[in-house]
Amino acid sequence: MIYASEYNSVSKNNFLSLMKTYERNYKIISKLINFDIINKNNINSKFESKSKCSKKKLRLTINYVTAHTALIKFSYNFFSKNTYINYVELKIYFDSKQLEIINSNGTYQKVFSNDIQKFHNLRLSKWYKSYFLSIWLNNCLENGYSFDSQSAV
Repeated sequence: MIYASEYNSVSKNNFLSLMKTYERNYKIISKLINFDIINKNNINSKFESKSKCSKKKLRLTINYVTAHTALIKFSYNFFSKNTYINYVELKIYFDSKQLEIINSNGTYQKVFSNDIQKFHNLRLSKWYKSYFLSIWLNNCLENGYSFDSQSAV
């Protein structure tokens, strides 16, 4: 028997499902990053982690921190060991324990519209991005990336 809560956890066409992906991604990223390093003293600080499977480094940059939120950015050094390409910018909501994609690979989307179809399309787009973010975050964990005070650059 499938319960309503199970159905909502896999459905991508409702607001509850989007919020659940935000909450799941928060749990995953809390395993990737020691949140003690996300503080006002580390704004504009960079932290690096190396994969256990390849030579690629993942860089975490802390852009903005308040008591309840933080903006962070991840970058990879795909082609050069000193040149990093922006991958994803995220907003962490510490109070609600959620993680939202703000910008991914140059696609910044902030649209306010009264058109209900555009609203649904935006929500669906955010759900897909959050879904793939969870896959990417789990892949980062599987490849041994992690960030703490020892990974400061």
